[in-house]
Amino acid sequence: MSNLPSIAVIYMGGTFGCIGEPLKPMLASAFLPLMEQLIGAELQAINYFTNSNVIKDSSQLNPADWIELIEQINLLMSQGYSRIIIIHGTDTLAYTAAFLAQYFTTNAVQLVLTGSQFPLLSPDGSQLRANSDALANLRLAYHQLINRNDNNRNNTESMINCWVTFDEKIWPASSVQKIHTTQTPTFTGSSISSNEFFQPMQPNRLLNDITDTKPTICLSQLEDLTIAIYYALPLSAEQQAAQLQHYLGLQHLQAIIILAFGSGNLAKHPLIEHALQQALKQQVIIIIASQVPFGGVNNRYAAGDWLTEYGVLSAGHLPLPAIYARLAYLFCQQLSFAERQQQWRLA
Repeated sequence: MSNLPSIAVIYMGGTFGCIGEPLKPMLASAFLPLMEQLIGAELQAINYFTNSNVIKDSSQLNPADWIELIEQINLLMSQGYSRIIIIHGTDTLAYTAAFLAQYFTTNAVQLVLTGSQFPLLSPDGSQLRANSDALANLRLAYHQLINRNDNNRNNTESMINCWVTFDEKIWPASSVQKIHTTQTPTFTGSSISSNEFFQPMQPNRLLNDITDTKPTICLSQLEDLTIAIYYALPLSAEQQAAQLQHYLGLQHLQAIIILAFGSGNLAKHPLIEHALQQALKQQVIIIIASQVPFGGVNNRYAAGDWLTEYGVLSAGHLPLPAIYARLAYLFCQQLSFAERQQQWRLA
């Protein structure tokens, strides 16, 4: 045990720590000591922490909660922890993971997020629950950190420091999306060897002719995010344009993610073109993504290629949680509209 690196576990709730029928979260003050008692002999060198005195359902979490989590991670790092597991509810796990992957881009800390579809404990909270995925997911997160050795990793893998473990799989955090509400497999993601894997955006990857100053990161901007999502439907171009115009009327709108058809296809029509021109005038960032879970956006078809004429940015192979997280991170940086667009293109 003395040779094992110390690992911090931040408990944020979710099904992992629920008991009873129907399920409800156990108080962290009771759950964490019981978890340590039941699994401490197997998963050694772990210290347990709660993220908040009030455990929220993950569907209630929002970007403002990321600020508190990042502050806690920074505090743990200052106390000597460089390997941290975060137990998180599944509903927004992919969003939190993707943002942490954007924010923590150095190997000073290694992060693994996990959770479960079934509780760790039996309904009465007295023992480990049979046939639960909770312990297996936590065990995989633990071994991902215990066994990490940068000397034996390829160049791409050594650059990744934020992961998600679930269903006996390990994925880079920026590639993960939830695919089932109640059963396993719960998530899917891309391997680092896949051409669908995108690395987190580096905070200073801007062209020299735009700026040579490292942008300031202001996390408080997370509290004021205004990002809309437009899900394209087989409607007339007039209806689609009217819906886009509705979003453009939102106060303080910063970005619209368009979930288009196929590989990023959207009908070309003067009214839709006018809406996109208005977005440029209002300095609203437009990201074109696909409704299809796999394959991403490309410009193979004229039905999507024309969008670049209006400053529309491609999501590439990024899943929705990573698109949202990347935009959130962009809006934490003190950059102009043009600089944010260029930062996205360079990522």
